[in-house]
Amino acid sequence: MPSAGCVFGLDAGATQSRLCARSLAGDPDLKVFGSAANVFRQGELQTAEILSCLIKKALEKLPEVELLAIHAGVAGASSPSIQKALADRIRWLVDCKDSLQITISHDGVNAIEGALGGDGGLLFIAGTGSGVMARPKKTQTQIDHVGGWGYLIGDEGSGYSIGRRGMAAVGHAIDGGPATTLTDLVRDHLNIHDRYSLLRSITSPDWKFQHVAPLVLQASSNDDAVACAIVHHETALLARQSEWLLKKHPNLNPRFTITGGLSNHEFYVASMCGVMRRIWPAADYTPPTGTPLEGAVQIAMRQITGSDAPQQVNLLR
Repeated sequence: MPSAGCVFGLDAGATQSRLCARSLAGDPDLKVFGSAANVFRQGELQTAEILSCLIKKALEKLPEVELLAIHAGVAGASSPSIQKALADRIRWLVDCKDSLQITISHDGVNAIEGALGGDGGLLFIAGTGSGVMARPKKTQTQIDHVGGWGYLIGDEGSGYSIGRRGMAAVGHAIDGGPATTLTDLVRDHLNIHDRYSLLRSITSPDWKFQHVAPLVLQASSNDDAVACAIVHHETALLARQSEWLLKKHPNLNPRFTITGGLSNHEFYVASMCGVMRRIWPAADYTPPTGTPLEGAVQIAMRQITGSDAPQQVNLLR
């Protein structure tokens, strides 16, 4: 990039942190990657250090570029007090000039911004966890959110929940319950073949139920009745949450999309669309316009173009 202004967009979640530097001169984007960052798990100080290291790494690669704005979407950064603390800490760690604009939001704000391209509509987040977000049609800067309560009391329709139900189905089959091809899939892929190996696996500290979700979706794509029932049940639970948002925002732009790892599975998307046809007949499903990282860049860009950055309403996690 030549000597010109640029903005940084950051997307920090449970898997990794990513930064995209975009030049106002239209030069190619620079992308930098770092370790995961989550305020709930690592606290404000460590999270700020992770993001600051990413920013410093990008600045080292762009020594002659003037940084004008930063927006970071961070897992767990829901409250205004946390957002301010992170912004202040990052400014101090990076030694930024006072004129540099730094904003922080929950990472879900990045997701809906990127997925809907700044337009209104509904977003289902379906990865390891889950949630539903809405950007009202007439108030583009307002974002509303339901779900996202975590695996202990929520995350319906998520990879974790589908994987957990899948393993339960395997256990039932071992006990003499309904037969399912999941039994063969977990044997071949996870070396689980009897009661002992199943219990040993799911009680291991390293066990991740979300890793079973692709096997459930594979079985459902092959018309396994048990797996199909699991997916349909879970998507119905997640889609039901959209009704709560639609009651609050009856004039929402009739459009919805899905992001997260499960959005890459055709059967999951088809199941979700089937439920939404009954809940919201007027709405169309469209693939995501962009990624959460792209959403972060768009928000950072709006900081210097005079538009308001999205604000959070009932953004829980």
